[in-house]
Amino acid sequence: MGRWVRWLKEKRTKITGRILPKMIIGYIFLVFIPVVLFGVILYERSYNNIMQNYSQSNQSLINQAANNLRIGLAQVNSIYSLFQYNPSVTGYLNGQYQTVSNQVYTYLKNIRPMLTFAYSGDKAIESIKLFKMKKNVFPIENEIEDMDAIHSPAIKRLVTGLKVGQGEWRPSPKGNQRQLPQLTYYKKIYNDIYTEELAVMQVTFNDNLLNKFLKAVNVNHDSHVLIVANGKPIYKSTKFPFTNQEVKTVMHQLHASKQPNWIWKQKELLVNSLNLEDLHLNIYFFSPTDQVFKDIRQKAFIYGFVFLMLLGLLSSIYYMIASVLTKRVLNLARHMRKVDENKLSIYKGDKGNDEIGFLTESYNALIQRIDELINKVHRAELRKKEADYLVLQAQVNPHFLYNTLEAIRMLAEMNDDHEVVEAMYTLSKLLRYSLSSGGNITTLEKEIENIRDYLKIHKLRMMDRLQYEIVIDAAIHEVHCPRFILQPLVENCIHHGLSTLRKPGQIKVMITEKGEDLKIEIADNGKGITEERLAVIHGVMNNTLERSLLETKHTGLGIYNVSERVKAYFGVGSTLDIVSEPGQGTSYIMLIKRDRGKAHVEAHDCR
Repeated sequence: MGRWVRWLKEKRTKITGRILPKMIIGYIFLVFIPVVLFGVILYERSYNNIMQNYSQSNQSLINQAANNLRIGLAQVNSIYSLFQYNPSVTGYLNGQYQTVSNQVYTYLKNIRPMLTFAYSGDKAIESIKLFKMKKNVFPIENEIEDMDAIHSPAIKRLVTGLKVGQGEWRPSPKGNQRQLPQLTYYKKIYNDIYTEELAVMQVTFNDNLLNKFLKAVNVNHDSHVLIVANGKPIYKSTKFPFTNQEVKTVMHQLHASKQPNWIWKQKELLVNSLNLEDLHLNIYFFSPTDQVFKDIRQKAFIYGFVFLMLLGLLSSIYYMIASVLTKRVLNLARHMRKVDENKLSIYKGDKGNDEIGFLTESYNALIQRIDELINKVHRAELRKKEADYLVLQAQVNPHFLYNTLEAIRMLAEMNDDHEVVEAMYTLSKLLRYSLSSGGNITTLEKEIENIRDYLKIHKLRMMDRLQYEIVIDAAIHEVHCPRFILQPLVENCIHHGLSTLRKPGQIKVMITEKGEDLKIEIADNGKGITEERLAVIHGVMNNTLERSLLETKHTGLGIYNVSERVKAYFGVGSTLDIVSEPGQGTSYIMLIKRDRGKAHVEAHDCR
C-alpha cells in the first residue's frame, strides 16, 4: 500500500511541477469538453433536423410544380393530333391538291382555322410551323415551309432521327442568360397509313410555362435559380452570385450523393435540384438558410444566450486557474516588453526548476547572444560602408565615357576618316539613349531615332547585306511611349530573321495612322518563323501558355516583355501581333492608343 502511495505522489509531483499538463488538463475538462459537447449536440439536433425537413419540403413543392409543368407540356400532343389526324392537312402535305388555288383554298378553309384554334387555346404558344418534305406543296410563310428552312445542323439531325410517334423537346437559350429560355417541340407528321413522312411539326413556347413553374415554387428575391442544358448554364436569375467553379462543385456534389437536395453549409444555402429529362434541363434552386430560422429565432436566442453564459462562466473559472499557474510567465513577459535594442537586460526574477525556469535561462542566454551579435553587425556595417565607398570611387562616370568617345570622334575627323566619325557619333548617341537617367518614358520620335542609329551601326557591320527604310506617315511628335519598345523588335529582325540569310536583307519600319490610333509595322524578308514556334509565341503573349516555353538557347522573353509593356502603358486595345511564314519574312505589327499615351504622361506629370 505504501509503495502505491509513493508512486502516486511521484506522479503528482511530476504533473503539478510542469505547467503544460496543468494548462492542457484544465482546458480539456473545464472548457473544451463541456463547450464542444453542448455545442455539437445543440447544433446537430437543431440544424440538421430543421434543414432536412425544410429541404425535403422544398423538394416536394418543386416536384409538385414540375408535375403541373409536365401536364402543361403534354398539351402539345393535342396540337399534334389536330394535324396528324386531319385528312385535309395530310392531303395538303401529301401534295394531293395539284393546283395552287386548291391548295390555298384548303389552307384557308381547314388548316388556318386549326392554327388559330391552337394559338387561342394556349397563350404560351409562340409559333407553330410545319416543315414539309415534298417540294410541290405550296409553302405558307412562317407556317408551312421547306425542310431547308431548318438552318441548325443539330436540329436537322434531331428531326431526321425521330421515329414514329416520338417527339423531342429542345430548349432554346436566349442571348442574355437573365432571360428564361424558349421551349421547342418537334414531331413528324405521316400519311394516313404511317408509311411516308410528310412534314415535321415545330411548336415553340415562350417563357410563360417556366415563369408559371418558378412562381409555383415561390422563388423569392433572396433565392437564386440556375437552369442548365447539356451541362451548360442557359439561365441565371437576377444577381446570381456564384462562379462557374462553384456551380460545378454543386452539380458534382448532388451527382455524388444521388439526392435531389443538398445542404451547402459553407455558403449557408439549401440547394434543391430538378431533372426534367423530357426537356433536357436541370434546374437548381439556391435558398438561404436564414429563411428557415425565421420562426425559431426566439428559441435560437435562448439557446445562444445559455450557451454564451455557460462559456463565459467556464472561461472565467479557467482564467482564474490559468492566471495562478502562469504568474511567473506573465512576469517574464512584462520584462520582455521592456527590452529593446538599446536596453538588453537579463531577467533576474524567480527561475525555478521547471519549464519556466528553463525558459528564463534560455531567454537570458539569448539576450546575451543578441547583444554580441548586434556589436558584430555594427562592425560589419562599418566595413560594408567602407567597401561601398571604394566601389563608388571605382565607378566610371557615363559622362567620362561620352567625352572619351567624342575625343576619338574628333581625332578621326582630324584624320578625315568620315566613316569612323559617323560610327563614333552614332554609337555615342546609342549609349546616351541607353544610359541616360531620364526615366522610362520617352517620345516616339526619340524611339525612332534610336532604332535609326541602331540600324546604322549594323549597316557598318553588314554593309550591303543590310538595307533598311523608315517611313513615317503620321504625326508622332507629341506621342509618348516607354523606352525600348521598338529596338528589341528590330534586333529580332536582324539576329533571327537576317543572320542566316544569304541574299541581301531588308528591314522596313512604317508608322501610319489608323483612325485615332497609330500603327507601327516592322518587317523583314528573313527566314520567317515556323508555324509551331509562332503558335507558342502567340500563346505566351496571350498568357495561355507558360513563359518558360518561349525561352530557348537563342531566344528569350524580349517580345513578351515588349507586348506586356505596350498593354500596360497604352491600355486596352493596344496590341502587338506577329505575322510570319517560313521563308517569307516576319512582320511585327503594333497598334497603340495615341490618346492613352498622352493621358498617361499627363497623369505622370501631375504626380
